[in-house]
Amino acid sequence: MRQHAGALNRVCLVILGILALAGGVLILLIASGMLHAMSPATVAAESPVVTGDLHAVFGTASAVAIVLVSGVVVGALGLSWILAQIPRRNAADRYRLHQDPASGTTLCDASVLASAVENQINTLPGVVGSSALLRGTAMEPDLAIKVTVNNRADIQDVLQRINTRVIPDLSMALETPLRRTGIQLEVSGRNAISGTTVETTGTVVY
Repeated sequence: MRQHAGALNRVCLVILGILALAGGVLILLIASGMLHAMSPATVAAESPVVTGDLHAVFGTASAVAIVLVSGVVVGALGLSWILAQIPRRNAADRYRLHQDPASGTTLCDASVLASAVENQINTLPGVVGSSALLRGTAMEPDLAIKVTVNNRADIQDVLQRINTRVIPDLSMALETPLRRTGIQLEVSGRNAISGTTVETTGTVVY
């Protein structure tokens, strides 16, 4: 029901991997002396990388400012990456059901449509409860459903009813097919809202 930063993590890991690979190759070339052989202008492997007084280089006000700014930028990037890991719902606000303002504009809260989906799912046999979340736009809507059923429910029947009744009804209301649909199922020991089957044992006396 919540979106995670999986795509962002993959992109950042690819960038870090490329930088680490490039750094490793550069270190190998320097250590083996191949970098100096390919470009004589570079420093040889036996020569010191930095000559002179390092304090005079890094003790200036400009160097301190550059280090400070770099630290702030790296810290801000790290904080933004951490905040991006927080799962978020990204629920749709309002759907505009008509694209031509000249013929009138119809707005509908996505939460109203989600409540209608939940109410319809709750009437299915074996369903204990449900929650629905709409994302995207009215032209390309996404639906995420979390359905809780009891331990006696026919899961395949519940899924079939959702796919053949609930989702088509929502598509008809939006007048467009859903772009993506996700269904999460949970099993609970509670009684279903409707359609509960109660099994009993005993002796029948005629």
